[in-house]
Amino acid sequence: MATVKELGAAIAAHPNKVLQVFLGFDLWIAVMATGKMGSTTFRAGGTRAGPDDPDSIVKIPLPSIGNGIVIGVDITLPPDGFRLQP
Repeated sequence: MATVKELGAAIAAHPNKVLQVFLGFDLWIAVMATGKMGSTTFRAGGTRAGPDDPDSIVKIPLPSIGNGIVIGVDITLPPDGFRLQP
């Protein structure tokens, strides 16, 4: 079973900058329980929202870790599986 530590090692070893991680359900729960979750705010088109964006722009916070790596659950993966997306 993949652990949160193994996930972190895989992200660090990935040759490209990881922008999103898809997690199996059990690993997703484990990551959410670490207490190290944050959020990254995005606007339409999937671009990151900045502090200078006007309030009239819709901004959606997504769960993230580290330097804005978005975390998502993928129920088609094994419970402890993960997929890294550059």
